[in-house]
Amino acid sequence: MDKTIKVRDAARSFILHNSTWLKIVGKGALTFASFLIINYYFGYVTILKNPIVAFVLAIGCAFIPFRAGGLIVMSYIFVHLTGLSVQVAVVFLLFMLASYVLSMFYGATHMFNINYAPVFLQVQLPYPIVLVSALCGKLSDVTPVICGGVLSFYLKVIRENASLFIEEGQDISVIDVISKRMIVNPLFYVYVVALIALFVIIVLVKDCKIKHAYAVSIVSGVFAEMVIMMLGYIMTGNIGKVPLLILANVIAVAVGVIMIFVFRDLDYERIEKVQFEDDDYLYYVTAIPKIELAREEKRITRITDAKKDYHKIRRRVDRKEKDPDDVTDEADG
Repeated sequence: MDKTIKVRDAARSFILHNSTWLKIVGKGALTFASFLIINYYFGYVTILKNPIVAFVLAIGCAFIPFRAGGLIVMSYIFVHLTGLSVQVAVVFLLFMLASYVLSMFYGATHMFNINYAPVFLQVQLPYPIVLVSALCGKLSDVTPVICGGVLSFYLKVIRENASLFIEEGQDISVIDVISKRMIVNPLFYVYVVALIALFVIIVLVKDCKIKHAYAVSIVSGVFAEMVIMMLGYIMTGNIGKVPLLILANVIAVAVGVIMIFVFRDLDYERIEKVQFEDDDYLYYVTAIPKIELAREEKRITRITDAKKDYHKIRRRVDRKEKDPDDVTDEADG
């Protein structure tokens, strides 16, 4: 166990000492991946499809606050959608504004569910984002999860029915697509419910007074979400999507385990229960100590220049031979 703790402490120390650059690299990588996904699935504006443009924008997002980068990602999608249909882009903008207003009204802080879940649903990977939000957030952050789920499914429906807006002679509005391809689609409700279950279960279980609460919350939340999605795929005849679902949830669990390993340091093997009372109350306390290793004391031995010391000693010996009364020690000087 000591080796595991040492690895964790080394990782934590590395992150702590390089946090500034790691944040910059992380934000840049996340936004660059988002731009590439958007270009592949919603590349309706030619100039934005250039990877160089995406790379330059990602570098800019790396040096600005995380929320501002998320807004740029949303703006990037909006501009691409204008190349498909202005009405599609306007409805997307209205969805986005409504999501932000509702989330702020309910005191949510994790707006990245609105920004990045819609993007990563296109590659079947919205679950790690919601899982990270649940591990780091609180119950009020469920609003961005719901809004992100609605917005992401809207983009999915638009992507799957883009030909209706491109082909000439097609007289169809975005409202028709929403009403006939989204509102009546059972997978829409299954998907939103699965995200809510994943988020709520993790938030509620992680603070329970049980051993390994964070690990239990991840396993139970991911299991509930995966069961809901599997049932939805089976009922709607989309069994072929199950392997991708399993892979996405394996990645989500891996992300959660890494977060626990690096940022959680409770020693569940030394749980202590304490009982004490005063005049009015009887108190029961469960104490879970943090895992700590004894700090190794580093001894630094200074090795001087042997050649320089030799010449000093040689000069001292020569001086004593010439004048035995002179006992000045040049080495001490």
